[in-house]
Amino acid sequence: MEKVRRKITILRVLQVVFYALGFPLFVHLVMLANKPIADSYLAGNMTAYMAIIIAAVLWVVVILIQLLFKAICRKNRMARAVWVALFAAVITLAPVLYSDFMLKGEYDAIVDKYVEEGLSESKFYNYEKAITPEVFEESLANLNAEIKNYVAVYNLDMDALTGNNFGNNGDGSEVTYDEEAQAYYSPNGMFSDGYLFSLKQAIAVQRAYYENKLAYEAEGKDIDAELAAALLALENDKSSDWNKYKSGASASSFDKEGFEYIASEDEYELAYGEDGYAKKFYVTDDRLDAIASVIGGKLGANPDVGSLLSIIDMLPIELPEGLDINSLLTEDLTVDQLIDVINGLGLGKTLAGLMGSDAENITKDDLMNLLSGYSNYQSPSTYPIFYFLEDEALQEYAYANYYATIHGGKVGSVLVGENVGLMNLDNMAGTPNPYSTQGLLDMFDYWDAQTEIINNIYPMIAVRNTALKMSASIVFCILAAYWFTSKIDEQYAKLKLAKK
Repeated sequence: MEKVRRKITILRVLQVVFYALGFPLFVHLVMLANKPIADSYLAGNMTAYMAIIIAAVLWVVVILIQLLFKAICRKNRMARAVWVALFAAVITLAPVLYSDFMLKGEYDAIVDKYVEEGLSESKFYNYEKAITPEVFEESLANLNAEIKNYVAVYNLDMDALTGNNFGNNGDGSEVTYDEEAQAYYSPNGMFSDGYLFSLKQAIAVQRAYYENKLAYEAEGKDIDAELAAALLALENDKSSDWNKYKSGASASSFDKEGFEYIASEDEYELAYGEDGYAKKFYVTDDRLDAIASVIGGKLGANPDVGSLLSIIDMLPIELPEGLDINSLLTEDLTVDQLIDVINGLGLGKTLAGLMGSDAENITKDDLMNLLSGYSNYQSPSTYPIFYFLEDEALQEYAYANYYATIHGGKVGSVLVGENVGLMNLDNMAGTPNPYSTQGLLDMFDYWDAQTEIINNIYPMIAVRNTALKMSASIVFCILAAYWFTSKIDEQYAKLKLAKK
């Protein structure tokens, strides 16, 4: 009796082991094969789990077949095992056959589409090579490395798939998150003050910026000059929608189709009027001194600047009495001192002339008048001037230019220019931009192609590659598990006889 029970225990262990080495192991290996997809920046939410879902569905189908044949072949266990194993073989080979005969056409169609749009065919593997496990994993790893480098260059949010919002809007207005767009928005439809770009929006901004710029260049035009002229025309035309907006005209008088005020007809006045809340972001006397103090301190602490001081001391430059280069490059630097230096060097008359004055020197009042009303701040609760541009390409470029430079500068993620990313007083140079305009756009097109391939092709490939390795062992393990089950039944039969 005890010997029979030990045999039953051993047989049960073997039954479980061989069962686990079948579909449970298959699903686990698919999970491992799917990890590069799940880790990809370009995989959709469902794509990250699709291969696992497919593998689990195949397992469930086999379980249902087992239950079906258990009802049909009640007495003949080995016949049931053969039928279940046969169906399991068909089911595990199905992803292989589907991938090799159906997905190949879809893959080639994606490649052909992007090659026709201008991408080099050499950027893509042929299908037979692309689906091999080595190339499959290597291409995903290289793509992720390329995207991570892009994220680092432009100092995007660490969670670049969603972006992030740091702090509330400056005017206290509500911020909303659009999950599909992966962006935080203000009431005026622009990015919220503290929004640090997601990967999706950084690409969208750069595309809008560069594609429109190139389109104008192809026509022999300078888009920046065209934009400046269009904005000046809006400012100077007293009947323009922009001036109507600033004066709080009736919404029905606007030429812009579908125009509606965000909150009320006096929203612009509330933001930019005499006591408008946006004024707290404008340049003031105190803020100029604070800026000068920071610049003086940073330059004074910079070893490269310090090495130049001895050279400057040798030059025939006479500073105003009581001032010297070393005393200027400290946190005590003020705008008054800078103006004294400018006037003392005889540059005051030149700058005054640039301001339209024939004075011999410039004053702090001259500087404040020059900067009067200057601010990069855009109220989240009012429309910007480029909202009223009629030319759609110019308007798209204007928004992109604002996001890429001014908004990007505020959140530490400048997106265009020779130097990009985080640019502030601690890191004035930012990061040298390693991408050419066309190179960047080609990279985005390649990422688009890979996004389609990853989301439409790769999950089934992960299942296919695993099924190709395991189809035979799955059949064997199912037969073995059934065989051990029959042996367990035989041992139980012996126990029953012994009891009688």
